Amino acid sequence: MRRCQESRTISGYSNIQNFSFMASFSLLLTESPFPGTSHQQAQDFIRAALALGHQIQRVFFYQDAVLCGNNRIQAPQGQQDVGEQWRQLAKVGQFPLQLCIANSIRRGIVDAQESERYGLSGATIKSGFELAGLGEMADATTNSDRLVEF
Repeated sequence: MRRCQESRTISGYSNIQNFSFMASFSLLLTESPFPGTSHQQAQDFIRAALALGHQIQRVFFYQDAVLCGNNRIQAPQGQQDVGEQWRQLAKVGQFPLQLCIANSIRRGIVDAQESERYGLSGATIKSGFELAGLGEMADATTNSDRLVEF
């Protein structure tokens, strides 16, 4: 099993084509979904990997990347809802979308359980996403052929 962390400079995703076997990938996103293109690049990577028959084990959102799982944030006018794009892609690829629980709570994203735990007014997590700990991320690095960071 090969493991490594690739940089954001995956050019044309040619690295995915070098696998002579069906590989499993986990993705780590750290940037906010609003400025920049990291979320779009990650989604393009997933589409390319799935088209080549590879498997996506999970997508883990860390730091400001968790904002795509907030159902109370509206995309800026003229931009698509990145969270909805993730949800649709996860449905096609059959992989979980996991938000770091600590980063999510700091940014006001909670599920029903955490809402009750902190006495908040209700869940703010977008349907299709789940809260997860860093143990899930550690599991991804152990059980995926590659971890790709965007």
